[in-house]
Amino acid sequence: MKTRLKSVNEKESRTVIGIETGSSPGRLGAAVVEVGGMGDDTELYLKGFIDYELPSELVATLVNLSGGGDFDSEETAGINFLVLHHISNLFQDLLDDAKMSIEEIDLIGLKCLEAGREIFPADPAVLSEMTGLIVASRFSIGAEGKGGEPLPLKEFLLQGMVGDMVEKYGLESDVREAVAVALMANESLFHEHCETCETDGKRPTVKSAQSKSGIEEACLCAEFFFPG
Repeated sequence: MKTRLKSVNEKESRTVIGIETGSSPGRLGAAVVEVGGMGDDTELYLKGFIDYELPSELVATLVNLSGGGDFDSEETAGINFLVLHHISNLFQDLLDDAKMSIEEIDLIGLKCLEAGREIFPADPAVLSEMTGLIVASRFSIGAEGKGGEPLPLKEFLLQGMVGDMVEKYGLESDVREAVAVALMANESLFHEHCETCETDGKRPTVKSAQSKSGIEEACLCAEFFFPG
């Protein structure tokens, strides 16, 4: 895991897919970008974008769930399967539209869909298994040089972390969120020290950890999921 992440990190540029699930209700969006550098030195080239409308029945179910609807574990598992299915379709449609192969992709950034107290997909490692690629998800904000658990990344903070990078390139509004997720995935690579490794018995994961630089400023963290 460490070797694979390091090989992606050390590339002069990386091809990253960003998948966002909530900027427009009922739609998923995905962008593929070539990204170089990090922070203020980030450079990007947008290679493709596509969005995907979820079926009205699934949207109505998610709205019901967000409103406190009562769903049992089997029903929630069914919703999770459908969300993953549509994310997978979106991923393949993006590759087809951009005329790219899966071998050209270095990393997927995934911003999960939140509905009530549920998060979909429940296990981003499944997307990693489906694609054979590293997936960066469950983004959070940590403080460089300090201990403690990172704070979950809330929607209103997303643009504060990478907004300047997105703004610099004058991207269209419908593309911005997906590109921002790709940039978050890229940025998280540079705050990854493989200090905390976990496994559920099948799929390995790595959590980003705070830097040891001693510089007390915010950094963007993620959990990285690997195919088995």
